[in-house]
Amino acid sequence: MKKLVMSMVAVAALSTAAFAGTTAKAPKENASVKTTSHRLANKTVRVTEETTEAAAGFVRCNFKVSIYSSDGVLLGSAVYTDYASSASGCASFFAAMHDWVGN
Repeated sequence: MKKLVMSMVAVAALSTAAFAGTTAKAPKENASVKTTSHRLANKTVRVTEETTEAAAGFVRCNFKVSIYSSDGVLLGSAVYTDYASSASGCASFFAAMHDWVGN
């Protein structure tokens, strides 16, 4: 579990450094967003699943993992993206990502 958290923090730090100049956008009207939080020792892991319509009839599936300290300070985050033919197609991607985060 400790290795997982450490590797997630490392990926998040690299991702954060790469996208430091970008700004967050509000979800579009056709977006579906679901956020859950989990406690791990003295840290909180927040998972956000976002489904938005993309070009050519595809659906974009975003899975964001954010790790917060016990003080609520963001330690790192990473976003993983997949595309599916329908919103229900994102379910298997989200389930696999939850399994990966949980192990």
